[in-house]
Amino acid sequence: MEQMFDNALCKDMSTDLFFPNTDKQYTDKQYWDVHTVCRECPVKVDCVVYSLESDLEYGIYGLPERVRKRIKAKTYDDIAKLIDETFTTLDIIEPTFKSNGELDTKRCLKCNRITRGYAKDSTNWGGRSHFCVSCHIDMSQNKQKDKLLDREKPSKSMPIFSNHGELVSKKCTKCLIRKDGKDFSKRPQGIGQRTSWCKECTRKNLEKWQKKQKTNG
Repeated sequence: MEQMFDNALCKDMSTDLFFPNTDKQYTDKQYWDVHTVCRECPVKVDCVVYSLESDLEYGIYGLPERVRKRIKAKTYDDIAKLIDETFTTLDIIEPTFKSNGELDTKRCLKCNRITRGYAKDSTNWGGRSHFCVSCHIDMSQNKQKDKLLDREKPSKSMPIFSNHGELVSKKCTKCLIRKDGKDFSKRPQGIGQRTSWCKECTRKNLEKWQKKQKTNG
């Protein structure tokens, strides 16, 4: 166990930074930067396993408290995969900070919009909720709030909207290239009322399917 801590990237950092609910005052940027250190840490999986075996309820141990609570009887490899998926989510959030280190904007993982106003939440990366005020209110009125938080996965499309709420651009979840909103077909249920795949990827996929059908026929 001592060897694990010796190899941890956080070994020379203040432990208070990994407990966002402490009385000591740190900026949002300090919390965010320190928490994301876990991404490159060579013992991050061991850290998560240690926290689970020790039944550590609070703090950041390779994963924030909310994520760790979802882990039930997972293997070492499963936990490693979960950590990678969690950090992919952090890329989607795209936070920006003011000169004083205060959180300015970030992407809400519910409505996918870049906006301001996020409540403090010690169970998440950066000590802030990942849902904007509007979405938080809507979800708080839902009796299955916690289930919603744990079940729904954020979209990798990372959409950008105009001030009027119109889709400007987003990433195609197939080719992962950011494209103009008009490069996606209309779909009422989709983000920005557009499909997840761009028109080009949809066309290529259709051609591939048609070719396969002819070959099998």
